[in-house]
Amino acid sequence: MSTLKVGTIQDHANSTTAMTIDSAGRVLQPTKPVFNAFRPTGADIGSGNTYVFNDTSVNIGGGFNTSTGKFTAPIAGTYFFSTTCLTSSNAAANDLQIRVDGTNIAQARVDVGSAAHNSISITVIATLTANQVVDVYVAGGGGMYGSSGRFSTFCGYLIG
Repeated sequence: MSTLKVGTIQDHANSTTAMTIDSAGRVLQPTKPVFNAFRPTGADIGSGNTYVFNDTSVNIGGGFNTSTGKFTAPIAGTYFFSTTCLTSSNAAANDLQIRVDGTNIAQARVDVGSAAHNSISITVIATLTANQVVDVYVAGGGGMYGSSGRFSTFCGYLIG
């Protein structure tokens, strides 16, 4: 059996630090793709539209586009995604999806019997190829709330 002891791993071409391991064994991967998006301003998003999260608090790797509200996988791998969206107050039922290249991979619905704000959450793990696109889609109902605050978020990261 062999033991490899390193503190830093860099890529071969640009000497970019890909991984560090501290003295306690904690691993940091500073270039691992990760994003956290939200929508601080804008109008409600109606049924049949992509939910465009137009701001980010984290966007390592630049894979999330705030103009389109979509994440493009920079490399192939297994990814974790989660979204929570607040429904608009004009409908009792709403449907939400997480999609890959326009195909539904996870869906949630809220139907409370009266028009009110409600939260819909979806969490999914997906294996993607490089350049596949992931978005949140308002699939049905009265739409999603889209103005002020951070009531709706979309996040994701590369697991490995």
